[in-house]
Amino acid sequence: MIQTADMVKNLPSTDEVLRAIGLQRARGGSELLGGVAVFGAGMLVGAGLALLFAPSSGAEMREQLGTKLEDAKEKLGSTASGSRATGSGAARANGG
Repeated sequence: MIQTADMVKNLPSTDEVLRAIGLQRARGGSELLGGVAVFGAGMLVGAGLALLFAPSSGAEMREQLGTKLEDAKEKLGSTASGSRATGSGAARANGG
């Protein structure tokens, strides 16, 4: 009968198993820091390009956003008041 210790000795190492399925051990944290730095630099470049190619000035953009926000509030308010009126009418019709 095969002993457990003999079976464990014959098992492949962690690195061998990872290599067999096409993976490798994770590297140290210093490379992660480099990746985060590159990501942050990319975000800054993207934000700069967005400002460079923006179709309108900041003041115009804020005004447009404010107008759209007010329109959305009005639509939401009218929808809410309409559903309240419908709900209270239905409650009266049902004897509530």
